[in-house]
Amino acid sequence: MNKKSSSENERLNDIWERITKNYEYIEGAQISNSFIILLVLNESKEPLTTTQISEKIALNSKGKIFKISGTFKDSLELRLKKDGYVNGFDIPTQSDKKPIRRSLYSITPKGKRLLNCWIAFISAL
Repeated sequence: MNKKSSSENERLNDIWERITKNYEYIEGAQISNSFIILLVLNESKEPLTTTQISEKIALNSKGKIFKISGTFKDSLELRLKKDGYVNGFDIPTQSDKKPIRRSLYSITPKGKRLLNCWIAFISAL
């Protein structure tokens, strides 16, 4: 169970509120997917699938931001993982029809540094 202090929860709620309020600016800056992915991964103690990331974004933004999990693959694989901001590894899955690729992702120390810079940007809005 992930227990956070009251002040930490208030800080995270404030960040999510600022994100939803200023989302058009974040989206316009072309950092929206990467930023919210890193924020969710940073809040999690365990690696997450893209479906779990999508669910947490909807929950944390109180339903104001909804992203289909498939939209994260490019951000995760081609940018964040490639540049060392997240770790990702495939987990074996069984299917009657064909193998399904499922990956778990976690934030790296480099990703945490980038996230802290983006949080400073959001806090200034």
